[in-house]
Amino acid sequence: MEGTNLSRGTEFELLGLTSDPQLQRLLFVVFLGLHTITLLGNLVVFLLIHVRATLHTPRSLLKILSFLGFCYSSTVVPQTLVNFLVKRKVISYLGCMAQMFFYAGFATSECYLSAAMAYDRYAAICSPLLSTIMSPGVCASLSVGSYSVRLLNSLIHTSCIFSLKFCGAHGTHFFCDGPHILSLSCVDTSLCEILLFIFAGFNLLSCTLTILISYFLILITILRMNSAQGRFKVFSTCASHLTAVCLFFGTTLSMYLRPRCSYSLTQDRTVAVIYTVVIPMLNPLIYSLRNKDVKEALRKVWGRKAME
Repeated sequence: MEGTNLSRGTEFELLGLTSDPQLQRLLFVVFLGLHTITLLGNLVVFLLIHVRATLHTPRSLLKILSFLGFCYSSTVVPQTLVNFLVKRKVISYLGCMAQMFFYAGFATSECYLSAAMAYDRYAAICSPLLSTIMSPGVCASLSVGSYSVRLLNSLIHTSCIFSLKFCGAHGTHFFCDGPHILSLSCVDTSLCEILLFIFAGFNLLSCTLTILISYFLILITILRMNSAQGRFKVFSTCASHLTAVCLFFGTTLSMYLRPRCSYSLTQDRTVAVIYTVVIPMLNPLIYSLRNKDVKEALRKVWGRKAME
């Protein structure tokens, strides 16, 4: 079939997570609950760190992470909630392009921010003198740097993918994800696949390596601690952080660093739900509730409200 250029009138069919109407209504309730927890959790952490001046330390990376989680989840979940309730599940050409652009950008920023937070934890536990290096200015520079990489990554992938030609029905899963949009093209996608592999591979692997090295050094430091209570406290905190990181990086690595012929719609839906819905919800719970400064600030604010 001859390929046709995408135009502003073109729509992509979103296949969703299921075609069962009853299950769709159940999933709507579940996703709405998860998204509400995500928005409230990230908003509370963001405002708490913004209001409490004592939290403007390197731990203010949590503030940036909360902002990213808020935006990251909001690029995908609202459209998914709408599609659970309507019969005609489509997204416009411009809407699909915008969703892919912002999703790729926020996901890339979260990769680099997770790596920065892992290094910050290494500095705090293993080399306290290095903690002075992670000043608010350095944190701001890291934030700007991650946003710059995000912009470059989003521009390259979005412009490359949406310059392709597509044939027949344009059906993807529950949101516009790069690998699945590529699979809809009826022309040679080798260049886009190579670019996706290079940029996604560099971003994911460099951040993953930074995180693994940081936590490996942390583990060595924990094992050298004399206090069993201290070892358990630090280990439990780092284990929860590492679990969230492994979920995010493990699912994204499996999605973006594999050949096009191995795409599986059912498997990819499950993997995509983890890194678009579950991870943004877990981040404020794991990172913030495990941070003693944040917990203390939340206790003071809650106590002040209770006395008013």
